[in-house]
Amino acid sequence: MKKIALLVYIPVVLISGELRDALIEAKKTHKPLMVYVKSDSCAFCEKMKKRTLNDETVQKNMEGFIFVKTDKSSKEAKKYLPQTRYTPTTYFISPKFKVVNTVKGYLPKDDFNLWINDSKEKLGISTSSTKTPSHISSTKSENWFYDIASAEDYAKQVGKNVMVYVENKRSKWSKKMRTETLSSKKVKEALKDFVWVKLQKNSPEANAYGLTPKLAPTVYFRKADGSSLATAKGYFGVTNFLKWVKYAKSKL
Repeated sequence: MKKIALLVYIPVVLISGELRDALIEAKKTHKPLMVYVKSDSCAFCEKMKKRTLNDETVQKNMEGFIFVKTDKSSKEAKKYLPQTRYTPTTYFISPKFKVVNTVKGYLPKDDFNLWINDSKEKLGISTSSTKTPSHISSTKSENWFYDIASAEDYAKQVGKNVMVYVENKRSKWSKKMRTETLSSKKVKEALKDFVWVKLQKNSPEANAYGLTPKLAPTVYFRKADGSSLATAKGYFGVTNFLKWVKYAKSKL
């Protein structure tokens, strides 16, 4: 118990290798946790650590959380966390041990700050003044990735393919496609073997991968290695989009 008692005097952001101690501390101090799950074979864990978790704005935004890193294969991770198929994965957990957000994959600092702010709102913690990046919707979903490289890495780890949705946030058809077609239960079921990526038209991420459609929305169906399966240009309702999904799957 001496070890646990000492944790009370450590600053708000607690870096610990022992998940169990962090969980006990969270319950004792009524503070939420941010649990970062990594693995030795993870291609993006070190990138996430160096570029995102070590960023000054992220560090400041993390204040109020007990931060702990753990390995995916550790006994503690398997015992205390949901089944983690992909690394890196970050869990935001309430003092009552309820997971309020699960963030899969590498995210740059601005994107990750958005998830921290969303978690704070769900936990009733005042948020920072960090602005929402222009390429991300203020409505978040665990379906979406915002980085193609980490989405492809995730797809390889779990045996899936990749769907890249390129939209124009000022386009009513982009919004209709995202909020109606891609929100359909039938479409979600048809795309359960795809990792979803959302990009803005003409964004640096889209341009870097040569995804420069004239029309937005445009949907790119790709294998985990980046090779193309199909490209659906323009808006599609549920019925017609399901035909595109079926066609893309026929190319596997």
